Amino acid sequence: MNHQQEQLLLFSNRRRSKKEHLPRRVVTARTSSRVPHETRPEVEGPIHVVWRIRRGLPGLRTPRGLRKLEGAFRKGKEREGFALLHYSIQHDHLHLMVEVKNRRKLSRGLQALGIRLAKSLNSLSRRKKGNVFAERYFAVALESCRQMWRTVRYVLNNGRKHGSWRVKGQPDPYSSGRWYLPWSLRNICRPLRRSPVMESRSIASFLPWIGIDDPPGPRWQEFANSDVFSAPS
Repeated sequence: MNHQQEQLLLFSNRRRSKKEHLPRRVVTARTSSRVPHETRPEVEGPIHVVWRIRRGLPGLRTPRGLRKLEGAFRKGKEREGFALLHYSIQHDHLHLMVEVKNRRKLSRGLQALGIRLAKSLNSLSRRKKGNVFAERYFAVALESCRQMWRTVRYVLNNGRKHGSWRVKGQPDPYSSGRWYLPWSLRNICRPLRRSPVMESRSIASFLPWIGIDDPPGPRWQEFANSDVFSAPS
């Protein structure tokens, strides 16, 4: 089984046409979206979500953009069966890590959060309405401690990966790093505002330490054969 088969890919459902009495149209492949229109399989637990915004909209990594998006995260961070755990704001896309009870909760939770984000982004660009996301969200289910650790590290330090944050010893302010429990307990950062994310109810608290200055990359291989990820006998 190859790596691609091991990961569970999730896609948003295709909307059904209300005009079922009309002849079926010949649908051509769209090149504007890289996320297939397929039914998502059943899922439970942590999910890594990527959302890209449309071209022509203002960049997200601005103080005003941060305030708008943090406000949307605070209002949409929790629903029944859905919780926002981590996020990273980049210039033209968002990385989210969420925790869901099932596929339906994932769809409903992201739909509600997406509406709040869209309103915030339209306000940021001084538009009354309009689509803000370039394509349907891309999501990957995290099925092991290794994937969870790698994803938390990837999301929190995504700014260092893109080179948009280089300050040593401090988490990217455009991420949820200030509220990441291991970092906050060591007084690396002291957030003054209410948390825009929730604490996980299922992700193990014994995941290996994530260096605040470590960009996601080859250093992950150091943990590939670590006993921390070994399944109990």
